[in-house]
Amino acid sequence: MERLLNMATFAQVVESQGFSAAAERLQVSRAVVSKRIAALERDLGVTLLHRTTRRQSLTEAGEALYAHSRRVLDEVATAEERVHELSSAPRGILRVTAPKSYGSRVLGPRIAQFLMQFPQIRMDLQLSDELTDLAARSVDLAVRLTAKPAEGLVARRLEEIPAVLCAAPAYVEKHGAPARPEDLLAHNCLYYAGDLVQRPWRLSREGRETAVDISGSLWANSVAVLRDAAIAGLGVVAISRYHIEEDLAAGALVELLPEYTLPLRNVYLVTLPDRLLPTKTRVFIDFLTQAIRH
Repeated sequence: MERLLNMATFAQVVESQGFSAAAERLQVSRAVVSKRIAALERDLGVTLLHRTTRRQSLTEAGEALYAHSRRVLDEVATAEERVHELSSAPRGILRVTAPKSYGSRVLGPRIAQFLMQFPQIRMDLQLSDELTDLAARSVDLAVRLTAKPAEGLVARRLEEIPAVLCAAPAYVEKHGAPARPEDLLAHNCLYYAGDLVQRPWRLSREGRETAVDISGSLWANSVAVLRDAAIAGLGVVAISRYHIEEDLAAGALVELLPEYTLPLRNVYLVTLPDRLLPTKTRVFIDFLTQAIRH
């Protein structure tokens, strides 16, 4: 049991990226964390972490032990949850990842309600536009905005996200509004530089698609940056409607070519396929599905 505790502490140090952060999460002193790691290294006869005054990194042995420790700890947690499932409410730490903008604008306003509804669940929500390895980081659920989820994962479609073309009134007054997709070639188009939105822009009307190889003075992997630049009057942006509903209502942005549609993006809830779905994950999926679709 002592070695299992030391392994759990080691895994927390890796995931928290430091002894102090791990101590805070484990609610013990930093000295206790250091003592447990030292005992584990002594028992195994290897160095697990390269330590400097500012940071620490995993040794080769540390990487191997972390992968094994995480699997063991996940199995222990799942076993404990199974024991409590029949007689208790959902509980435990729920690890969730989501894209930054979707997480803050769509998930964020609903998290408090979920946690109040299930008070024995604690949530570790990580917002990142980079794809997270669910197994390596012990993630229970990932929110993915993609046309097609990666193979080898269980994906449940949550919703479709419509996108719109828009620009600031000042930009339209100065440069005019495009009357057809091809007119976008003469405009400064701001676009997302990543896998969520790609060039060319594809606009459809009555089943006919027009691809426009747009260009512009700004491309970024931040939807917030593109939105702010469009509001400032820099150019035309193609952006998910949920990002700019309030801006459209307030007149900070105006929709362009409203008779055309842009490709819909799907939001998926993604889990690993090789383990039983914990109750904490299942109730969060049910909660989100109900909250988003109704």
